[in-house]
Amino acid sequence: MTVWRVFRIALLVGWQDFQMFWTLRTWLLGWLSRILTSAMIWVLLGRMTGAPGQTEYLLIGNAAVAGVGTFAIAASAWDRWEGTYPLLVVAPTSMVPALMGRMSIWIGHWFASSMAAFIFLMVVFGWRPSPILFLPVPIAVALLSTSTFCFSLFLGALAGLVIQLRNILINLLTTAIIAFCGVSIPVSFWPGWVQVIANILPTTHGVEAVRLMLSGAPAADILLALALEAVVGLGWLVAALLAIDRIAETGRADGSIEFT
Repeated sequence: MTVWRVFRIALLVGWQDFQMFWTLRTWLLGWLSRILTSAMIWVLLGRMTGAPGQTEYLLIGNAAVAGVGTFAIAASAWDRWEGTYPLLVVAPTSMVPALMGRMSIWIGHWFASSMAAFIFLMVVFGWRPSPILFLPVPIAVALLSTSTFCFSLFLGALAGLVIQLRNILINLLTTAIIAFCGVSIPVSFWPGWVQVIANILPTTHGVEAVRLMLSGAPAADILLALALEAVVGLGWLVAALLAIDRIAETGRADGSIEFT
């Protein structure tokens, strides 16, 4: 069985996962209302401060990462809960395409959430960026969603060691994105060692690219931010690829892989 075929089948399984969570109605009225409410609260807080540019800063940051980081790490554990994890481990192929395929459905979920948040917040708060400047924003959002997926893939592999940590890892990821990656607080606010960590986390450079795009910054600055986001994503992807099979083999060797 080819790698692509395994990935494609796993992606179809991921789509079934998604449909178990959401219908169009529940996605719009349940999930999206939650995400938009959360983003709107941050923007309203910025408006209450009265600081110049604060409302726009919080609007851009929170819209760019709306929903990013959720569910993907949890998806890494579903094969284990369903009792199919041991079968994947003994299959004559790597676990990587199976895990990637099932988790990657959430990239589209994050992207759609972000675009919906941008549209909603622009309407509600009367923010009207230039259409020309806004045009490349989906590219940056797609890139930061993909890089966050790569990091989630790595965290999902780590969750295989202690499966009960999966939800804790989700919360840590989303908290780190909001707090340290320039979403609601500038990265420059933090001590130097925190800034170093922020710069190797996904979304930091992607959010910066979105801000640069909407401010009409030089193309060279925008491309640099996008390139840094891509490098960070690739780095975490390599780490994930190295970790997934190694951790699975560790589980097989010590007998910790079990049906649940």
